[in-house]
Amino acid sequence: MPLNTLNLRCNICSEEIEEKEMENHVNTQQHKDNKSKISKINENSSDISVVKMWRDSFSNN
Repeated sequence: MPLNTLNLRCNICSEEIEEKEMENHVNTQQHKDNKSKISKINENSSDISVVKMWRDSFSNN
């Protein structure tokens, strides 16, 4: 495993994913199904993945 690879834990699916696989993971049916089980529709909430927001925050620096 390269030193610059980062593993993240998906709090929705309770599994570790590689940073480079994060985008693919959040678009899987399993992730969407798990998220729908725990998510309530709320007009103030966002459907953006927390992991994606975290990753994008590094791009802005």
